[in-house]
Parts: sequence; structure tokens; C-alpha cells
Amino acid sequence: MLLKNFNVLVLDDVILMCDFLYGVANKVAGCKAFKALDAKTASEVLEHENIDLLITDIELKGPSGLELLSKVRSGLFANTAHDIPIIIFSGNAYRELIQQCILFDVNDFLAKPLTADQLSKKIQHHLRHEKLIQPAAHYLEMKQRIETPAVQGDEEEERRFRVAIVRELAQKAEQEEAELDENGQQLEKRDFLYWPEDATTGYYQLDRRLRNLAYNLSCFHNVFINNCKPVAIEAERKRACAAADYLLHIVKSMRQREQRPEFWSMLQIRLDKLSALMAELAVINVKHHNNILALLKKFAYWWMQTCNKPLIQRTDGSDDKSSR
Repeated sequence: MLLKNFNVLVLDDVILMCDFLYGVANKVAGCKAFKALDAKTASEVLEHENIDLLITDIELKGPSGLELLSKVRSGLFANTAHDIPIIIFSGNAYRELIQQCILFDVNDFLAKPLTADQLSKKIQHHLRHEKLIQPAAHYLEMKQRIETPAVQGDEEEERRFRVAIVRELAQKAEQEEAELDENGQQLEKRDFLYWPEDATTGYYQLDRRLRNLAYNLSCFHNVFINNCKPVAIEAERKRACAAADYLLHIVKSMRQREQRPEFWSMLQIRLDKLSALMAELAVINVKHHNNILALLKKFAYWWMQTCNKPLIQRTDGSDDKSSR
């Protein structure tokens, strides 16, 4: 069992709909719901509460749901992570609005009317399944591009902007389609480090950060092993380092308020070792093949040691290995 609730924020400017969303979210096992009738109130909740999942209507009076999700993805809220699951719903959203939501990597789109069973299943699904989210700086740049008004009369600049958006949407669609087509095979490729099924540290935020670290280190492993271009290897190295930094930041914040001194002391020992490995990864020459392979073996060994009792508990009682 997790030691903290999932904090779910629901936003709709129609009172009855907001109450419906709030009621459904509160009934999902392990969830504590917050509700807001406008984006300003939602922003205050996101700023002061550690929200784990956002559910919002895209068409609101005043600031839109798109503006709110772009702020979340850009990392503009102090207590809410930029990569939380975001579920968008609407009765009649314009295509351009939906396309912009895709650029900010929303996790799901739901069409009104919603049923309680449908919404409940979606909440549970997205709290258990990760979606690859880019660093906050990526979305902040996207937000600024969308919000920057075009110079009057500069039709060529506006055309280039629209083409850039369309191309990025096309690339994202191709990536998602490839993921769906090769679901089983692709998981095997990414499984350099494997987060065990039904495993938990007892803290949802910590589980997410560890899974994210495993995913990004596995991506670095894959591009290196497959002899991809140096620019691709460098990009995955940066993402892996960013994932480790975020993990260390989250642990520092959680340790100050959680009451399990023995757990946090043991975890800190593992994170000190991780910090040393990440420092080595940050400066190692990717052209030195044998050195990279040796470092990857160290990461695999570190992961195997970390994903074991007493730090990690298996809720199904099995003993699957965590690295391959």
C-alpha cells in the first residue's frame, strides 16, 4: 500500500460537472480530490498542493484549460511536477485547440458526456502508466512560441510558425504510432533497466521518479548500443541526467516531511552512489565504447541493488529480477 494519497485536481466551470468529477475522483481508491471552478483557483491549488493528476475541461471562461496545462508542462508551479498525467475533456473543442494540447503531451482526451465508470478507469490507468514527457524547458519554449503574437503584415513568419507546428505534430504522431505498432517489441528494447510490476517504495512520487530514471537510462543504453548518431546519444544522456537530478530533488523535499528515518537513510546511501555514477555519465566520452559499456554495467548493478527489499516492496510477493 502507498503511504500517501494520489492528489487529483478536477477543473470545470460548470458547477454540476465539477461536482461530478470531484465525486468520482474521491471514490477512486487511494485518491484525494481537489476541485476548482476556474483556472485561477486551479493555479493556486497546483502551486500549493502536490498534485499527481490533473483533469480539466479545455474550454473555460477566462483562461483556458490549454493555458493551464501549458503552465504545468512548463514547470511553473512550485509544488506540482511538470510531468504529471493530464486528462483533457470537452464537449466540442476546435481541431487547432486539440492539436496544441497534443504538443504539450496530454495523456488522454475524453469527450462529454462522461460516465463515472469511464472516468474512474481512466484515473486508475494514468496513475499506473507512465507517458514520456520532455523536460520542462521544451514546453516553456513551446508555450512562448504559441503566445508570441505574429508581427502585423509578416505573413511569411506566420507561415513558418504554422509549418513548424504541423511538422512537430506529424513527428509526434509518427512516434506514437510506432509505439502502438511495436508495443511488445519496443518494451523489450527499453528494458535495460526494468521497474518490477506491482512494486512500490510506498511513495507514489518516488516510484514515478525511479521509473522515469530507469526509462531514460534505458533510452540512453538503446541509442548507444544501436550506434545512433552522436547528437541522439547526447540528447539521451542529457535526459538521463535531468531525470536523476529530478529524483534527487524530490527525495530531498520528501525526506523533510516524511517519517521513516531508516528508509530515507538507506535510500540516501543508494542515491549517493547514483550521484557518483551520474557524474561519470555526464563527462564520459561517448566515443570510448568500452568505457561506456563498463559504466552501463555499473548502472545495471546499482539498479539491481536498489530495486530490492527493504527499499522496494513487491505487492504480489514475486521476486522478478529488475535488470536484464
